[in-house]
Amino acid sequence: MDGRQVKPLKPYSLVRRLLTWGCLLTCVLSIATAGIVFAIAYDEARDQQDDLLEEVAWMLARLELSSYNPQALWMGENDFERWFEHEQRSNAITPAGTTVLLRTLHDEGQTLRVVFDSDLHNGSQSLSIDGKDFRIFLMTLSNGKHIAVGQEIEEVEEMALAGALSAIVPLLVFVVILFIVLVSLLWLAMKPVQSLEAELKAIKPDALKPLSQEGLPRELYPMVESVNQLMSRIQEYQKRESRFTADAAHELRTPLASLSLQLERLEKTPLSPQAREQLQPLRQSVDRAVRLVNQLLSLKRAQNNPAPSKAECNLSQVLANVFEQIWPEAEKKNIELEVIDFERLNPDGTATVPIAEDELFAILRNLLENAVRYTPPNGQIKVRLDNTAPFEVTISDTGPGIDPKDRERVFDPFYRVLGTTVTGTGLGLAIVKSLCEKNRLTIRLDWTDAEKAQGLSVNLKAH
Repeated sequence: MDGRQVKPLKPYSLVRRLLTWGCLLTCVLSIATAGIVFAIAYDEARDQQDDLLEEVAWMLARLELSSYNPQALWMGENDFERWFEHEQRSNAITPAGTTVLLRTLHDEGQTLRVVFDSDLHNGSQSLSIDGKDFRIFLMTLSNGKHIAVGQEIEEVEEMALAGALSAIVPLLVFVVILFIVLVSLLWLAMKPVQSLEAELKAIKPDALKPLSQEGLPRELYPMVESVNQLMSRIQEYQKRESRFTADAAHELRTPLASLSLQLERLEKTPLSPQAREQLQPLRQSVDRAVRLVNQLLSLKRAQNNPAPSKAECNLSQVLANVFEQIWPEAEKKNIELEVIDFERLNPDGTATVPIAEDELFAILRNLLENAVRYTPPNGQIKVRLDNTAPFEVTISDTGPGIDPKDRERVFDPFYRVLGTTVTGTGLGLAIVKSLCEKNRLTIRLDWTDAEKAQGLSVNLKAH
């Protein structure tokens, strides 16, 4: 490697690229076709104009020659041409300086008196008269007179342009229709891809399922099969990881329980003050390890059973059980626990929620334990019942809160916000998130006091 950084390729849209190239190709072909059509139309218009000038000149010649040979008016075409060619053979050139009356096919048939500067042969030719370009047909009669019929070349060009436009406009309309049809076909062709994209986005990490090939073009089958194989391997790895974590946590419970019992016996034994002082950190470490193992088992149980249970529980009873668990720690810190609106919305205390009791207990306990742990002494924790159908509860505290940039990551296992001195496993909110997804609950974090950016407010709401 030479140390140079390779710029990453920018993503692009295949449909947009196809449409861009198709549009450019269509424009190039349309312009080329329009040029060819214009050239052909111009040549055809010029040939038609030459034929028209010749026909008018022959008509004037018949009228002129009929003065001394009346048969010229009704003489057949072939006979008249043979007779006329015989008569005009000696005068086939119009000498320079000859005055010729030029009859025009524009300006209402105006006749121009023209003196040519050079000798002219009979037939079609282009000349400049008084600064204007003319296309004329010249013929010389047997009596020495000259018949000249002309029209400005500008008129020919206008006719050619009109003819070209009459041919190009349908072509352009066809091109526009073709482009619209192409866009529609591409849009229809990409609908299966869009459906596949939506199906991929809807897949959750804890609920991987194979993609369906129904309605997809065959070209997408290899990709879908590869993705399905990848998800199958991911599921297998997830099962192995969950099994390993659960087995490890389960195996750790026995030695930890034994260690905890031995520690209890040691605490009951008479010890010197120095030994008892060193025993306290050991007790804290063992308790933290036991809690970590229990949290790991709870997380894996929530992740391995994604289907929601059909059980129901009494909200007030579960909350009372949670308060009983966290009360000693809250009392040590002189934290006020307040319940709001339960009597108003649930006066008889029988409100049921469609969640298994142990799962609702785990959700509320983890949230309230975090609130007690992070709320400073003499703080306040409020549990407000916002609604009973659907179930909605808000838990708020007066702690430091969580910065918005960390609110998504705090649900990741073992993630803990930097700068805090509070000990913990980093699994509580991960367990809450898994149980909420399992029971179709949305969880939203916010400030308790938005103006001061203090406190954490956790809102739980059933779908």
